[in-house]
Amino acid sequence: MSAQGTFLDVVGLSYRCGTTRGTTTSDYAYAYEPGHVVTFSIGNLVLGESIGKPLMTISDLLPEGTPISDLKLINRARLLYSLTPAQGFEQPIIIDTKVSNAVAKYASQINLDTPNVSELDNVLSKICHELNLSPKTVSHTRNHLRREAAGFKVMRDIKVPVRDGNFVFADVYLPLGHGKKYPVLLSCTIYGRRVMCSGPDIEDEKDIAEFERVEDEWHSTQDGVDIEVPDNRIWTGGWIRQRGFENIATFNTYSYVPNGYAMVKIDPRGVSQTPGTRGVPGQLETDFFDAVEWAAEQSWSNGSSALVGSSYGANIQWPVARMKPKGLKCFVPYASDTDIYREATYPGGIPNSLYLADWFDRVRRASPKWTEHIDLLDLVSQQPFDNDIFRSLSMRPEEVDLPCFMAATQIFIIHGRGSYEAFRNMHSEHKYLQLVDRDYYPWPSHEATGKILQFLERYLRGVDYVNLERVGIQMRLGNCKWYWRKETDFPLPGTQYTKWYLRSDGSLSSSAETGPAEAFEYSTKAGSSGQKCGVSFHSLPFERDVEFAGHFSATLSISSSMPEADVVVTLWALDGQGSIVPYGAKGEPEPLAKGFLRASHRKLDPSKSRPERPWHTHRQDDYAPLKKDEVVVVNVEIFPAAGRIRQGWALRLDIMPAEVQPDVPGYSPLPMRRFYGEEYEEGTNTVHVGQYQQLQQPQAHSSSSSSSHKLTAQ
Repeated sequence: MSAQGTFLDVVGLSYRCGTTRGTTTSDYAYAYEPGHVVTFSIGNLVLGESIGKPLMTISDLLPEGTPISDLKLINRARLLYSLTPAQGFEQPIIIDTKVSNAVAKYASQINLDTPNVSELDNVLSKICHELNLSPKTVSHTRNHLRREAAGFKVMRDIKVPVRDGNFVFADVYLPLGHGKKYPVLLSCTIYGRRVMCSGPDIEDEKDIAEFERVEDEWHSTQDGVDIEVPDNRIWTGGWIRQRGFENIATFNTYSYVPNGYAMVKIDPRGVSQTPGTRGVPGQLETDFFDAVEWAAEQSWSNGSSALVGSSYGANIQWPVARMKPKGLKCFVPYASDTDIYREATYPGGIPNSLYLADWFDRVRRASPKWTEHIDLLDLVSQQPFDNDIFRSLSMRPEEVDLPCFMAATQIFIIHGRGSYEAFRNMHSEHKYLQLVDRDYYPWPSHEATGKILQFLERYLRGVDYVNLERVGIQMRLGNCKWYWRKETDFPLPGTQYTKWYLRSDGSLSSSAETGPAEAFEYSTKAGSSGQKCGVSFHSLPFERDVEFAGHFSATLSISSSMPEADVVVTLWALDGQGSIVPYGAKGEPEPLAKGFLRASHRKLDPSKSRPERPWHTHRQDDYAPLKKDEVVVVNVEIFPAAGRIRQGWALRLDIMPAEVQPDVPGYSPLPMRRFYGEEYEEGTNTVHVGQYQQLQQPQAHSSSSSSSHKLTAQ
């Protein structure tokens, strides 16, 4: 008795199995006798054979386990892929009479078993010329085979209609199967949807081939290996050398699609090949909304969807989640900003202008065909205070009630603060928070994949995972080590806020100063390699292990010979030998916590400030330049972080005019901000001890004792 199977995405492929013969139908069906060999061919050109089974793919033309690097497999797949105009599987491979005749005409020149990778080039060109097609490259072929081996496929450059009659381009990734429906994960960024970003001109065969080559080399080489890119549309340096994330600000297809999810990656208007102008107010979020509703109606969708992505791909989720398009059940903004002024453009009132200039340049390079509605750099530079413009761009998480799985970065400053505020203010009862590494980009596709999948299973498939913690914390232990701490809320229940005081002898103490006042002066310039930047205060060694987790803050009395002072506070751990303990996940020097404040922005909003987290108004009406040598009190917000201090270690608190610290070898924070001292002539800043100054730290409750801390210079 014969059975029916599917040869995925190929129509008209000849087969024979014993006495059963035919060609695959328009829905890819073929007949076979269970346990018997099926031979597949195009006319008289035999492609391969396999024991009949319900689902066959091109890889099944050779024995099971044949690697995608095997040239016999590559040759067969390349021939078949070249018989369609599609770049992915948005159209099936159709072997009609015209195709069969073209292949038959050159069959004698086709050696599918050749060990020469380029031997098929000439004959494929002849066949494709007759069919008005373009042959696929070896890299293009390997990319398809690599996805197939992982259990999924891609449909390229799908036009998604939007409400004003235009469209946006998207790539759709689907698990292998036929006629099945899946929950859908959608992402949208302004960087482009291909590896590593941007995308090829879809009318240019050479450009398509170059992007396929980059993707193939990215997947087939080791972390740290550089890749030659066609031009500066694709970001180079660390972006292209890393192997943690396939595409900027989206999640890896290889981490999610094989788990039974469809993924849709969207290029909004003005990005890569989607025509239009970037940055038209309200356009991106409504187009993303329309794409979500479009996905809910597709034949491969089960009608349920989630938004996923990091960085910009996280930020854009909030307004869409607020509008609740059809089918949207939950969202995963992994490392996002919700207050654009305080988190993305002017943290602590200090301009992120270096970061924004680099970011804006990379956005433009990724999509050179199109322009912006407005010059963002010019707009930001003209708005040094919080105002209606920034408030209109903020995400308003308090208006969102969908289930949400969010993450916040430690130390990086951007993509950190917003998730804590959102977690506190969201109305949804189904909200989850992770506190993760500064280098957060690969996390949702590696370290956090399992937890995100549990969240998606719960809210897209109704599977209950009782072990999914509400709050998860990467507790940094120093020297490349960390562990995952599970909690029920944030701030952590049982947190003890501890006050530390700056003392006139340069110490950091749990008791207030009782001696005479002391002034610690330092230059407004950062200094050169090996020189101390600012001033430092040291604690005694800890008598037991202590874990810090949560908000830190510093209250300082300062003055300056200049009309402005940027106050940068970093908190370091020192081991028993007095050396800096590196808290970076890869072993790089990184402080336990840090924060900034521009002194003229010191005005607090009492209604929004909390004991563990000051809230500055940053309004023009509250702007208060310093008077020469006048002592003022500043409350520095230090963004949440987590780390363990071991018995015998000590704390070092640095107060600096800039983020760099030349006397910490290897410490090289990204040049993101433009500090006041770097722009003007040298002056002197002063920290006054003997008045009200303190550091507050969050000590989290546990058997090893964990806490939140406040530093006070007094």
